[in-house]
Amino acid sequence: MPIYFLAGANDAAALNDLEARVRGAIPQMRTVETIEELIRGLPKGTAPQGEKNYIILPLSPQNQGFDRITQIASQYREILFFIFVSDDISASDYKGLVRTGNADWVSSRAAPQEILDILARHRRASVGAEAEGSKPAMASFLPSAGGVGNTTIAMEAGLQLKVGKGTRNRAVCLLDLDFQTSKVCDLLDIEARLQVEEFSHNPERLDAQLFELFVSHHSSGLDVLAAPRKRTVPGDLNIAALDALFELISKRYDLVLVDLPVSWFGWTPHVLGASDLVVVTGLINIPSLRQVSGTLEAVRSLDHVPPQIMVALNRARRRLLRGIEGGQYVTRMLGPETVIYVRDNTAAQDNANTGVPMTVANPHGRISRDLVQLLSVLSDLKPRRQAG
Repeated sequence: MPIYFLAGANDAAALNDLEARVRGAIPQMRTVETIEELIRGLPKGTAPQGEKNYIILPLSPQNQGFDRITQIASQYREILFFIFVSDDISASDYKGLVRTGNADWVSSRAAPQEILDILARHRRASVGAEAEGSKPAMASFLPSAGGVGNTTIAMEAGLQLKVGKGTRNRAVCLLDLDFQTSKVCDLLDIEARLQVEEFSHNPERLDAQLFELFVSHHSSGLDVLAAPRKRTVPGDLNIAALDALFELISKRYDLVLVDLPVSWFGWTPHVLGASDLVVVTGLINIPSLRQVSGTLEAVRSLDHVPPQIMVALNRARRRLLRGIEGGQYVTRMLGPETVIYVRDNTAAQDNANTGVPMTVANPHGRISRDLVQLLSVLSDLKPRRQAG
């Protein structure tokens, strides 16, 4: 995987800082002064075994010549892939880049991690024959009621995976299927890009280029598929549309975390039945525990019961000496269920207001200790080959 850094594209101070950061993560990167210099040494046609040359190209307001770049990208589609780096980019320019099929953009603030993520995705794609027909591991987070912190637990679990030494290189996607009250992108301070109406009536329209436009990239390396909130639920979202979405997800990620809404739809049993793990979320009080119990019963009555089921109880309070307040109710009402407790965190409100999750603010804080059992189970989930 040859990687080049285009050094003649920006002012020296900013360029040197960016190049130093990227080279620290990609020591094998080579430097070239101009695209023409690079192209002169490239063979015409398809690279051996489909291998592309990756060009990291810093952009400034003075050198954003997208028309020229897209012409070159189109001409050398089989052997070049451009990774543009700048402080910001307009939505129209970003769409134009992605639609070329051989270009992407990362924020200069998120480099080099996002660059590494792009290279890792392409490396996995180049080994696609081995992974073809595989199904990513999937964990669904199912709220027993509204306001139980389902999204927060799913999001923090995904972030913990991306900061963990043993799991940070896994390709993790958080898929938010709560179209009506979605808030994960608010909590992460990123833009929600999934446009369900673009493919719900015509699933075959969803291709790799359109899919890329729907992905929101967090600086941690966690990718998010979430739609802008709408008060009306897209009732035309059907199994065929979801299958098309999951097919493209399976080509890019090996672990998918699904944030489900409280209400069940026609596709909900299918998502739960395809999950390797279902985490039912709730609170520690008798009414909520009854809802958790009812939700567990509904999950276990599915035609395809998930192989692993856990319960996550949010806003738990530990006693001064030992134990959880209300723990006796949990034991009485949930019996032998596997239960994890996520403690009430006074900083959670500030994290929500600032768009800085607890894991990002303090990777080794309380949330990491509370989720350690869940993270152990998630880490053990592996992609598997599909039957047939």
